[in-house]
Amino acid sequence: MISAIPARVAGLVLLGTIACASAAPDPEDELKAAVVLRFLQYAEWPQPLPAKGPIKVGVVGRSSFAAALRRTLEGKTVDNRAIELAELSASPDSQCCQVIYFATASKPELKRALTIVRSAHVLTIGEAKDFLDLGGAVNLLTIDGHMGFEVDVEALDRSGVGISSRLLRFGQIRGRRKGDQG
Repeated sequence: MISAIPARVAGLVLLGTIACASAAPDPEDELKAAVVLRFLQYAEWPQPLPAKGPIKVGVVGRSSFAAALRRTLEGKTVDNRAIELAELSASPDSQCCQVIYFATASKPELKRALTIVRSAHVLTIGEAKDFLDLGGAVNLLTIDGHMGFEVDVEALDRSGVGISSRLLRFGQIRGRRKGDQG
């Protein structure tokens, strides 16, 4: 009877270790969340953005990414404004958020959602191979184990959201800004 107790304790410790390991945050999601925060910090919002109130960030797709983003944004502010996170359906309301992150690779879902927010003042950020081709503005990439991003400046222009050149210089730029000579 005495030897059965340590075996049970060892079993519980092993189960606890497995549960903790499976719930461990994905380092890539954590890094992507940090990049999203940088985009929030370097965004130049169009008017009429409410003068007061939080900046609203929505996530469509993987709840594991939403959890990583929630941890990253918790307690942070941008221009003295709180940041609120919302998990959204595959068909987000174009007026719900200033930023929507698409943590999904489903092409039909992306296409439908990006069409909905296309004319709104929403910064769209995603992680799918063809995200920019579908109308997204910023796509996060992992290249040789490093996080990078590509930006479609025409999509940014459509959204009315500007991104500081201090951040853009680190990414790959696609398209031309309105008024650029070619």
